[in-house]
Amino acid sequence: MSLLLPETLHVFYAPGSVLALTRCGWRGRLGASRRFAVAPGTGDPWREPLASLGAALEEFQPRRVRLVLSHHFVQFRVLPRRDDLGGDADYLALAGLEFSNAFGTMAESWTTALSDESPGQPRVACAMASGLLLALGEAVAGAGAKLLAVQPYLAVAADVGGRQSRGSGWQWLVLHEPGRVCVAVRQAAAWRWVRHVRVGDDWALRLGSLLESEALLAGLEVPGSAVQVFAPGAASEVCSALRAGGYQLLEPKEGAGFEAARDGAFAPAWLG
Repeated sequence: MSLLLPETLHVFYAPGSVLALTRCGWRGRLGASRRFAVAPGTGDPWREPLASLGAALEEFQPRRVRLVLSHHFVQFRVLPRRDDLGGDADYLALAGLEFSNAFGTMAESWTTALSDESPGQPRVACAMASGLLLALGEAVAGAGAKLLAVQPYLAVAADVGGRQSRGSGWQWLVLHEPGRVCVAVRQAAAWRWVRHVRVGDDWALRLGSLLESEALLAGLEVPGSAVQVFAPGAASEVCSALRAGGYQLLEPKEGAGFEAARDGAFAPAWLG
């Protein structure tokens, strides 16, 4: 068996830009990376980055592609364990009801997927526009490449910094990307809350009040100092504000040619 595995293009698909990098070899070593700007449009927001994705596919001409979706394009619900539900079909039906109740007829055109969890644990349902999935598949296939996976940012970043817990403590994780933060809460590795909200440039200064609001909505205690924040590529003043607020800043794991100081902004694609 050859250890020279085909090069894979990893892409973070977001409203403002498409981040693309290549990984190759059995270690998945970082190759080239590039940011493709997204021109604003007037249609569905998820359509606007398609041209930038096409430019990335044309430039890199990959054989394989992995896509990570911005939280701008997905919705989440935490589904509690229920004894009256059987397999995935039952949980998907419950998720469909949850999204329909929250978003009305808009949810009828969404595709829903479930997180893989240990038996008896709550599961996270993720929904996204079916048209987006179709368009992404067509774009990759049209470039002559194989689409390996499409995942939300949360799925690839949930355990950044070694967050998997064997204890019974609570873990609060804040994932930041331009214009949005995702707040994820787990207890003993079991999901309790996932939600993302729009934020402005001053989000780091307002994070305390945002977390208080999320705790109120989730029916949880206001988090203390053990809040982990993953904000790859954040400006130095943002990082300073977060540290001053008592938050623990996480860094993407380095190695295989990836350096946080140099490549941190590309972490959402690197993790995919």
